[in-house]
Amino acid sequence: MAFLFKRGPSAPKSDWDAIKTVISAEARLQTAGEILPGRRAGVLFRPSERGRYPFVDGLEGRLRGVLNEGPGATKTSHDVQMDEHGTEWVILEDGNFEDLTNSVFTVGNALAIEAGPSLLIAAVWNIHYSGSAAYWLYTYQRKTFYPFIPRSSNDRDHPAELDLAKLMSRHGMVVERSTEHWYPLWDIPF
Repeated sequence: MAFLFKRGPSAPKSDWDAIKTVISAEARLQTAGEILPGRRAGVLFRPSERGRYPFVDGLEGRLRGVLNEGPGATKTSHDVQMDEHGTEWVILEDGNFEDLTNSVFTVGNALAIEAGPSLLIAAVWNIHYSGSAAYWLYTYQRKTFYPFIPRSSNDRDHPAELDLAKLMSRHGMVVERSTEHWYPLWDIPF
C-alpha cells in the first residue's frame, strides 16, 4: 500500500467541510498559474429502482427548483445522464467556479437527504493541469480527494497525478493517502 501524505489537513467532518476546500484551492492554484478551472463538474451516483425514491425519479425537474430558486440559487445549468456503465450523472455547468462547486454540494446533499448517502459515489471537477485535461475526484464514502489525469481511454498519467496531489494537499484539500484508492474513472461525460 502506497501512502503519500503523512500529514496535511485533518479529515473533514462533513461533505461540505471537504467540498468547500475546492473553492479556496482552485483560487490559489489558478492565481499561481498551476491550474485552469473548467466550467463543468458532476455528481456520480448509483441508479435506484424506479419508484423507490420519487426525488430521483423526477430528478431533472426537482434539480431545476433546487438550483434555480431561493436565496442561494446559482442558476447553474444541469443535465442528468446515465453512462454506459449503468451509473447516473448530474452534469453541472457554470462559468463561476464557486457557484459550480456550491451546486455540486447542493446536488449531492439533496440526493443524500432524499435517497440516502449510499447512493452517492463521487463528485468530479474538470480542470486543466500542465496542458492536459484533469479531474479532481471526491469520494463521498471516504471524504477524500484525488486527482485523475487520463491520457487515453485506458491509460493515466500517474506521475502528473502525484504532482497534482501534492499541490492539492498543500492548498488544503484532504487527499486520499493511499494511491490504491485512486480509482480511475473512465469515460467521464464532460
